Amino acid sequence: MKQFLQKIKTLLPWIMAGLIFVYLFKKIPPDKVLEALKQVHLLPFIAYSFFYFLLIYYFDSYSLAKVISKFCVPITLKEILGPRAVSYQLSLLNYNAGQASLAYFLKRNKNASFFKALGALLFVMIIDLYWVICFALVGSFSIQLHYNSLDVSKAVQRFALLFLLGMLVHLCFWRQWLGRLFKAHIHFKWADWIRGRHLFQTFHHATVKDYITLALYRFPMHFVIISSLYPAVKCFDAHISLFNILTTIPIVLLISVVPITPGGMGSVQMATIEFLKDKISGPVFQNPNLSPEQILFALSLLWMLGNYFFKALSGFVFMKKVQGSFSHEELPGEGKEN
Repeated sequence: MKQFLQKIKTLLPWIMAGLIFVYLFKKIPPDKVLEALKQVHLLPFIAYSFFYFLLIYYFDSYSLAKVISKFCVPITLKEILGPRAVSYQLSLLNYNAGQASLAYFLKRNKNASFFKALGALLFVMIIDLYWVICFALVGSFSIQLHYNSLDVSKAVQRFALLFLLGMLVHLCFWRQWLGRLFKAHIHFKWADWIRGRHLFQTFHHATVKDYITLALYRFPMHFVIISSLYPAVKCFDAHISLFNILTTIPIVLLISVVPITPGGMGSVQMATIEFLKDKISGPVFQNPNLSPEQILFALSLLWMLGNYFFKALSGFVFMKKVQGSFSHEELPGEGKEN
């Protein structure tokens, strides 16, 4: 029964993604999507997609090297490029497996604690999540988005407020602000147990300055992600203002974070179409057979496939160089501190 439930848990996000795509393709039939795809200037689109991937790959690897070096084990940008590329490839199938593979590389090659390395990666993930939330919050005050009767902008503001309060609680716990504020020794055995785990050592030692520093390291990557659609849509002879891109895409990305589909697959396409269909224009619409929904659906599909392709390709390129580090030996058990 446990194995059956585990399989359902694994398959459910893919089922949800499939249902969303069925809905989208029913609304915008495949032949209409294909007609929109014919409008793309393929070579500039591929060149830009590759340039985008390289930028993200560099900023991501650079900031990871900084964090891992500070909280886990010294590592250079050159050393992390290969295993990071392989982790991208594995993440296409399972995000958690991709992250674990990078931690395992550090364990085997740098003699690092597996769980301490995993904790450093978790630290980065939380910073990334709050960047997405902050950008979406700013966007929600700049534009009014609705989906049917739902005021999306208001919903984002409430969601963001909840998470920002969560960050305050998070910092109070790890930095022990309450004890310092009241000049009292607040002691709980369960809190000491959590702080003593290798998985949470990064949070235990990170100062507010470390949070800010890492956030600044990750900012260029997030700005590139958010603004990436602005040049991409031009490859379809279409245009969306930079203002609309910078205020709307963060909300699309926030929706993609909700774990109902793998990596936001399907939900990203639906949100992109819904929120940008009234904001796109350009010569491509001189063709009366093309609609904004068609172009946006084709663009989001092609953009997703391009990113997946370059992630998979980078993994294949580096796999032989790091394959000894990703052997089929069993990863450390959950109950051990390695």
